[in-house]
Amino acid sequence: MRVFTSGPPIVGTMPRLPSSGRLVALDALRGVAAGIVLVHHVSMTAPGIAAAYQSTVGVNTGSAGWWSTLTPLKFLVAGPEFVLVFFVLSGFVLVRSPLASRAASRAASRAASRANGLAARGYDWVAYYPRRIIRLAIPVVVSVALAAAWILLVPRAGIDVGGSWLARQDSPDIGLPNLLGEASVIGGSGRPDVNPPLWSLTWEMWFSLLLPICVLLAVATRRLPALWAAAFLAVSATGYVTGIEPLMYLPAFGLGALLAANYESLRTWAAGVAARRGGTALWIGLTALGPALLVSHWLLRPQLSGLWGDLTLALRVPGAVLVVAVVALWPPLQRPLSARPLVWLGRVSFSLYLVHFPVVVAFGTMFGPGRWWLGALVSVPLSLALAQLMYLWVELPSQRLANWTGRWASAKAGALRRSGGGGGQADVAASAAAPARAPEDERAKA
Repeated sequence: MRVFTSGPPIVGTMPRLPSSGRLVALDALRGVAAGIVLVHHVSMTAPGIAAAYQSTVGVNTGSAGWWSTLTPLKFLVAGPEFVLVFFVLSGFVLVRSPLASRAASRAASRAASRANGLAARGYDWVAYYPRRIIRLAIPVVVSVALAAAWILLVPRAGIDVGGSWLARQDSPDIGLPNLLGEASVIGGSGRPDVNPPLWSLTWEMWFSLLLPICVLLAVATRRLPALWAAAFLAVSATGYVTGIEPLMYLPAFGLGALLAANYESLRTWAAGVAARRGGTALWIGLTALGPALLVSHWLLRPQLSGLWGDLTLALRVPGAVLVVAVVALWPPLQRPLSARPLVWLGRVSFSLYLVHFPVVVAFGTMFGPGRWWLGALVSVPLSLALAQLMYLWVELPSQRLANWTGRWASAKAGALRRSGGGGGQADVAASAAAPARAPEDERAKA
C-alpha cells in the first residue's frame, strides 16, 4: 500500500518522506496486520486455542487458550480486529489521493485563471474506477482459483481433524456458481467458504465504489471533526449491538477518511504535543491504548455478556483508529516500522492476505490436532513465499494493467468531451495545468 500525503514534512519532527509522498510506516503497518491475521488462523488450528476462542468455559489459567484469549497477548493473534485496521488504512489512503488532487487543482486553477481564465481539472474519477476494480479483482480471482486447487489437493471432507475451527472448514463448496460468487466479491451470498478472508473485500469494494461520496463526507469533517468522529463511532456501536454489518464496518473507513481530511492539522497538533513536557508519555499512552481497545472484548469477556459484551466488541473500532493514527502521527513509532523486513511485509500484504488461508487449513488438516505446530512450521514460511510469488506474478501485472486501463478510459472520455463540443483548447490547457499524479497502489484486504 502506498499512502499519498501532501505538504512538506515538518523538519526535525517528521521523517523525511520519499519523493512519492509515501509514508512507509503505514505500508509496514498493513504488513504487520496481514501477519497477525496469518498468525491468528494458524493459532486456530490448535484445538485448545480454538476451544478458548469459542468459550471461556474450561479454559485453565496458564494454558495456551488462556494466554491467547484472556490476556493482553491476544493482541498478537487478533486477526479479526486487525481487519478493522485494514479498513481504517484504506479509508485514509483512498481519500487522501483525491483530496491532494483537489487542493493542487484549486491552486492550479487560481494560477490559470490569472493567466488566461482556464481551469485545471481535479481528480480523474474516470480513470479511478477501472483502475481500482481491476486492481482488486484480478488478485481476488486468482486467489479463489488457488484456494480451490488446495482444496482439491488436500481434501477436507470426512477427515477427523479435531478442533472446532478446522471442523468448520471441512465442506467448502467448490462448484462453479459458488467460485464465481466469491470471485465477484460483492456478488456472493453469505460469507465465503472457499477463501473465507475475502469477506472483508466486500466492504473494501463497496467503499471503493462509494468513494466520491466519501470524499465529500471527509471534506465535511474538517468542521467539527471530533463531533464527526463521535458520530461514526456511535453508528459502529449501533451496528455491533444490532448485528447490522454495514453499520459495523463502514464507519471504520469513514474514520480513516476523517484522518486523511484532517491529516495536516493533526500532524501540526501531534508535533506540538510531542514538544511539550510530558508529550512523550502521552504518545506512549496512546500507543498502548489502541491495542488495549482492540482486544478489550476478550479481556472483559468473562465478566460481561449480552449488550455490554456487544459494546466491548465495538471498542475495536476506536482501537483500530488509534493504532493507525499513532503510526501516522508519531515519528518515534514510524522509525522501527521502516525496517526492511516490515517494509517488505507491507509490500506483499495484500497477496499474503489472499493466499494464506487455504495453506494453513491444508497443513492443519494434514498434520492433525496433535501436531498442529508442525503444520504451523510449514504453513507460515510457505504462505510468505507464495505471497512473494503472488505479488510478482499477479499483483504487479494487475497494477500495470489497471493503470493502463485507467489511462485509456480517461483518454477516451477526454476525446468524447472534445468531440461533443466541450472545448478542446480548454481541455488541453487544463491538462497542462493539472498536477501530475502517481498511479494509486493501494492495498485492500482483510
